[in-house]
Amino acid sequence: MAVFHSVPAVHRRWFFLMTLLAFALVLLAGGILWHSLETSSINEIQVRIEGMKSIFAGIRWLLIVLITATWPSIINSLHRLNWIDQAQKIVMRGQRWRVMAWLVVIELMLGQNLLGQVLAVLQGSRA
Repeated sequence: MAVFHSVPAVHRRWFFLMTLLAFALVLLAGGILWHSLETSSINEIQVRIEGMKSIFAGIRWLLIVLITATWPSIINSLHRLNWIDQAQKIVMRGQRWRVMAWLVVIELMLGQNLLGQVLAVLQGSRA
């Protein structure tokens, strides 16, 4: 295993590996969708996606809870690996609930389409 002498090199390697993983997952999802489009009609795929929306929402909420619950151990692990120093550790511990709140806001706005639902209700009341 290679020994890195600087923290930025470790960060670059970690960023590269995570980018590669994201690219591979996007290719995998695209391949699955392409295959399902070739073997099924668009209406069948839409029905399957509609049926799975609640499962995906549950997974996103579970990940938000998991991140919030494991935040202190994640911070401690980063400190143990010397990726962050003591001052950054203290600052990041204080950011736990802010990160959780933003994840919930993003989930409500994008995942649950709260803004779209509010606009639909407002337009319905004006008609």
